[in-house]
Amino acid sequence: MTLANQLTLVRLVAVVPVMAMLYLPFDWARWAAVGIYVAAILTDYFDGKLARRSNEVTGFGKLMDSIADKALIVSLFFALVGEGSMASWMAAVMVIREFAVTGLRMVALEGGEVIAANSWGKAKMNAQSVAVFVLLVGIPGADGWRGAVSVIGWWMMLVAVLLTVLSGWSYLRDTPRILAITSKRDQRL
Repeated sequence: MTLANQLTLVRLVAVVPVMAMLYLPFDWARWAAVGIYVAAILTDYFDGKLARRSNEVTGFGKLMDSIADKALIVSLFFALVGEGSMASWMAAVMVIREFAVTGLRMVALEGGEVIAANSWGKAKMNAQSVAVFVLLVGIPGADGWRGAVSVIGWWMMLVAVLLTVLSGWSYLRDTPRILAITSKRDQRL
């Protein structure tokens, strides 16, 4: 178990305390959730950088990195929808995209092809991460700066939704090519 893989697992495990902090009835708990979230997101940056620098990129790391990202972000989507910080349709669009692209990646893998994250996918993840951060700092319907931050976060999440759709399209337009590869492989079997 490399250090990079351990950082990835920390991000996956961080889902539990972040979610727990969001539901505790103390003012400090929300800030604790923000701090844990920021630390978890930073592991996403450092695990990849560390794995590449140490020449320890593993199949486990590639798979778990994606799972940890999705577990953290999607869990927070549910919490943010529940408190009214973001619309349910926003979360639905982004979760459906994740399922579609993950399914496409699995089909491609069956054909012996690995679909790596492209620049649209990275932009989508960055936009989602920042929008979630801003929404966690804000409080929907609150007076003062935290209410204003919540409104800004909603608009940032709308940008993340648009990048999610563009990112999904950038992967899904390769579907015919990938299906052709897997179809040829299936015919050989």
